[in-house]
Parts: sequence; structure tokens; C-alpha cells
Amino acid sequence: MVDPLTGSLNMKKGEPWMNTVNPVITYLLRCNTDVTSLLSGTAIKAVLAYISDYITKPTLKTYVVFDTIVSVFEKNSDMMNGTVDRKEAARHLLTQIVNSLTAKMEIGAPMAAMYLLGNPDHYTDHKFCTFYWRSYVFEAR
Repeated sequence: MVDPLTGSLNMKKGEPWMNTVNPVITYLLRCNTDVTSLLSGTAIKAVLAYISDYITKPTLKTYVVFDTIVSVFEKNSDMMNGTVDRKEAARHLLTQIVNSLTAKMEIGAPMAAMYLLGNPDHYTDHKFCTFYWRSYVFEAR
């Protein structure tokens, strides 16, 4: 709802899949926000536990690391035996190994399941553009 006197946008959470809205942060950052009030000790402990678990994710198991390295070598066997400069081939292989290990470390179970099931990584056929509310209200006034 737009206040006609001030041009301010009054937001209300009306969508069940959307988290709490903070109009000031939404206005200042000009983007979607996800805010939660941490008024109880239980809520604070839950958030701290979540953040701690996220930051201290366990490293990959040794067999996963070696399997990743072997798969990169198998995919690039022609490079190791080809005419490519040895230094360039080594650099390319190490880059691919690091990228593969990084991807395996950061992918979560829901995303892995999504890819394995063949689901898309987004659920819209729309293209979004940046919308600056202040300039729109100024022009409308």
C-alpha cells in the first residue's frame, strides 16, 4: 500500500512462503530481505548453532578427494598425452581439481537431490529488473 501523502510503501507479510519483511532494510538495500527478531535465548542459541555448523562444515572424506582427482584425470587423459605444454596442462588439471573439490564441498543435500532428480534450479519463467521505488514515486507525484 502506498501512502499518498508521503509516498512511502507500507508492507505487510501476506505471502506464506515469504519470511518477515523489514521495510527500512528493504528500502535501504533495495532488495528482498529475510529478517527475524531474536528476542528469546532459544532463538539466539538456534541461530548461533546454525551459523556455527555452517562455518565449521566437515571437510571431504579422503576417498571423495581421490575419486575427484581420478575423475578429472580420466576426463582429461588426452591432455596429459597430447601436444599441450606440460606446464599449461598441469595448471589446467590443478584448476579443474580445485574447482571439482570446491563444488563437492559446498553443495548441500537439497541441491544435490534437485540435480539428481532433474529439477530446475529456479522456479520462474520471468525476467526481473531493478526497480527503484523512490524515483517511481517522485515521477508519479
